[in-house]
Amino acid sequence: MRNKIIVNIVGLLILFFAFAGTSFAATSVRLQTPASQTNQDTMNLTFVALDTVSTQTVNVDCWKKGPSDAGYSIFQSFSLPNGGNTDVCNAGFNQGNGTYNFYVSASGSTSVDTLPAVNVDFNNSKPGDPGNYKKEKPETCTYKIWFHTADDGGKTVKVVLYRSTDTNFSVDSAHQVNELSIGSNTDGSMTNNVSPNCDTTYYYVIRAFDVYGNGSGVVGDENVNTIVINPTTTQEQGAIPVSGAGGGQVLGEGTKVGEKEVLGTESAESTPSAVSEPTATISQNPVAQATNWVLTHKKISLLVLVFLGAISYYLYRRYKK
Repeated sequence: MRNKIIVNIVGLLILFFAFAGTSFAATSVRLQTPASQTNQDTMNLTFVALDTVSTQTVNVDCWKKGPSDAGYSIFQSFSLPNGGNTDVCNAGFNQGNGTYNFYVSASGSTSVDTLPAVNVDFNNSKPGDPGNYKKEKPETCTYKIWFHTADDGGKTVKVVLYRSTDTNFSVDSAHQVNELSIGSNTDGSMTNNVSPNCDTTYYYVIRAFDVYGNGSGVVGDENVNTIVINPTTTQEQGAIPVSGAGGGQVLGEGTKVGEKEVLGTESAESTPSAVSEPTATISQNPVAQATNWVLTHKKISLLVLVFLGAISYYLYRRYKK
């Protein structure tokens, strides 16, 4: 009897660890949640796709539905070896401003896993340029900038103030000294204290932004030349006269110098094939479902193991007595 109990305990432990460690889980895919709003032309959708049943190829499809699409279509496909890997869907916004929907599906040796769709609102239209720019120095160590935001239908949500001791400088975070949350068609002002350099001459420009991060043209002091630095583009600007109080100037947009290119791994463009909506996860293996539950509820599984072990030990001690 004693030997039988010991054999049962050892067998139970071996069965549990073999069950928890054996690769019965179905194919699974996970997608990193992207930003809900963007003004960039492309977006990286990072995913992880695995098949723990075998080390065979895992096929992944990236799906998209644009503002003018009736259904989803595949825009990129991957073949991930060795049971899966991580990679990036290079999503583009080629239908203009609007809401784009994306999801990822993965198929392996035993099942197909399909993620719920994520929505991204794309908009790269710019707010209007602020007008009526005026600079004053009401106190020895304080500058005050006046302006009126554009009547752009609610696009403007804030105005940022930049400064430099040089007439040539970059419009970037290094030169930002203040910002004001403000709406369209509104008078506004910002102050900047320059102490202890009160006798130094400072040059200022302002720029309006919308909720997507799109920036307007640059308005500022006369004879100022700036370079606007954005996350993916650099735009050189020259002075263009603008009407309004204070004799301000709007610095023109210029041209793009360079754009960042993102490359995937062994990706292949696929011929679009329209479907309606992403389907729910499909699993063909009941054992895989049970194992997946164990692996995703490790604490509960461990408690069950400890409980079974305690019962076995109690029976063993009782028999021994």
